[in-house]
Amino acid sequence: MFSTQWSVNELAKRQYVFKLSANGAVFTTLIVLQIIGTVFISGASSTSMSDWGEPISFNFMSISNDGQVGLTLFWALIVGFLLTSAAQRNESFSFVTNRLTFQLANFYFICTAALFGGVTTVLLGSVMKIVALFGDNVIIETAGLLSSPLDYFSRILVMTAYTLLLLMTGYLLGTLIQFSKLFISLFGLIWFVYITFGFRVSVGEGDSLLYFYYGETSILLFILKVAVSVAVLFGISFFVTNRLEVRNP
Repeated sequence: MFSTQWSVNELAKRQYVFKLSANGAVFTTLIVLQIIGTVFISGASSTSMSDWGEPISFNFMSISNDGQVGLTLFWALIVGFLLTSAAQRNESFSFVTNRLTFQLANFYFICTAALFGGVTTVLLGSVMKIVALFGDNVIIETAGLLSSPLDYFSRILVMTAYTLLLLMTGYLLGTLIQFSKLFISLFGLIWFVYITFGFRVSVGEGDSLLYFYYGETSILLFILKVAVSVAVLFGISFFVTNRLEVRNP
């Protein structure tokens, strides 16, 4: 008989702290990916133009961190998927826990990872601008933290939202596959149909599912869409996890 009774939130926070310490390599991996992306992909995501000829002649080159954004989103999808692995579930048996605290701890960890990915990706763009300033006749068009803090923090918010959405998507995919390996074939079939016919059907941008998010011009509506989507994805994951057997391999 225990003399101390922990609340659900306290148990979830303890598991969350344990996950942070046990999965520190996840954040290190993102930093390494972003450094690799900066060194090897920045050149690919830059464009260089042009020469108008005499008497006016100029060259300009634009540099973006699109490559690093793609790597961060890919990292988010993989991390979300790995959180549903058998090893991650079995480690929860180190605590007095249940399905609810396990899911809450995972959700706290996912939110932390999303914030980390969003902040570091936007900060990396600032680092690239600082490096570009060492060149001659550089014109910085993107607003910075000091010149437009609202715009800067909006970019962090949007990047965090996209990272959170990909983390939850990977988490749901992993949960469904843990529930039944038949989902591997189903997801493969859906992906094949999408790349084969989806792009042809979606002639206009408005027909695309992705346009539902990136086509939104209001940041408040965008955040609302992401919040509702994350809630739905988490709800489905929680529903399916409750039907998994204990220590399901």
